[in-house]
Amino acid sequence: MRQILIISDSHFMPKNVLEHFIQQFDSLTAVIHCGDIYIGYEPGELDIGCPLYICKGNNDFADLPRILNFEIAGIRFVITHGNMYQFAYNPISLKTLLDDAPADIICFGHTHVPYVYHEEGLTILNPGSLALGRSYPRHNTYVLFDLDTQTFQFYDIKTQEQIFVENANR
Repeated sequence: MRQILIISDSHFMPKNVLEHFIQQFDSLTAVIHCGDIYIGYEPGELDIGCPLYICKGNNDFADLPRILNFEIAGIRFVITHGNMYQFAYNPISLKTLLDDAPADIICFGHTHVPYVYHEEGLTILNPGSLALGRSYPRHNTYVLFDLDTQTFQFYDIKTQEQIFVENANR
């Protein structure tokens, strides 16, 4: 099984704790971090055993792109933290990023609340926060994306239980 770990807003999580969390997954093709990693270290210092795609959050001081587009296994991604242009508070507005870079999946962070939106050919998602969840009930969350089935699952970092995130477009 090939998986991508999608995370955001790890904030004060120490480098060794973040590395240990990521290293528990033995089938990762890549890690996507949607910003606000931690001010105490640079993303390039992480020893995670797979590629890391990361964008700059409003609390990041590292030299990172604010918007990053890339492809993994034929799937096109665009990631941004979400604080620019108030994207995080109107996630559908993230579709304007498609004018510059086509994508199948847009990932963002900033709100610390898990979110998913699907429409034909596009998924917009926020994995929530690894460290400071703001959902109700409160969960610190991450997403595993299965490349083979192209499905997303949200999980609570402490319990490892799957979290249901209601599809935003009803």
